[in-house]
Amino acid sequence: MKKPDKSVAYAFKTEGLTRAFSGFRAVNEVSIEIPRGGVRTIIGPNGAGKTTFFNLLSGLFPPTSGRIYFGGIDVTALDPYRRARLGIARSFQITNIFAKLSVYENVRLAVQAVHDGSANFFLPARRMGDLATKTQAILGDIGLLPVAESLAENLSHGDQRRLEIGLVLARDPDVLLLDEPLAGMSPTETHATVELIRRISPGRTIMLVEHDMDVVMSISTSITVMQTGQVLAVGTPDEIRANEAVQRAYLGGLA
Repeated sequence: MKKPDKSVAYAFKTEGLTRAFSGFRAVNEVSIEIPRGGVRTIIGPNGAGKTTFFNLLSGLFPPTSGRIYFGGIDVTALDPYRRARLGIARSFQITNIFAKLSVYENVRLAVQAVHDGSANFFLPARRMGDLATKTQAILGDIGLLPVAESLAENLSHGDQRRLEIGLVLARDPDVLLLDEPLAGMSPTETHATVELIRRISPGRTIMLVEHDMDVVMSISTSITVMQTGQVLAVGTPDEIRANEAVQRAYLGGLA
């Protein structure tokens, strides 16, 4: 499989990207370039098409029409697992972890799946050392090393979401798609997760769908505003805050 060209200025480029459900266009003729690097946030009211757009980029949904390019490669027809191999990782609104396993085992299995393509608990001792080093590094990155032996089901909601990000990081992706990573979190959990996103962003592109405007404005390199399946505006946080069309769409909510 051809590898993405990291010299290409964009992470994603779409041309006329459309997804219709029974005649309703959830994403409607979206042509946009998402620059490589930084935190790129997508906002918009409910029903704007944000999650559907994410689903198209990650391959969960095929487009009705249009094209998707990743690092210069046309990925429109690629399955999600092939996109993952190219460096596209995705987390979902609903936490997806192994609740009955420890935090350490969750991450170790994710690391092992990347290196060996398997999830075998019974490995030779010589293999366990390599996996342990990578696993501990990820647990340190996501701030869960102190609770590594705890069952995942006993973690707080915020820690479970950070664990899920850790599972995704096992692939060391070039692009990380996070769909509402702060949903349902307390202020303390939100702060910890925002700091995690800042920590892992250097050297990769982080794309967020997020509703917390304070977080969006503080963490984003650029913001894309969607409305009724189309792109309403793209800009820096200051540009989006001052955009009159965005102000009207949010009834002054970003002022």
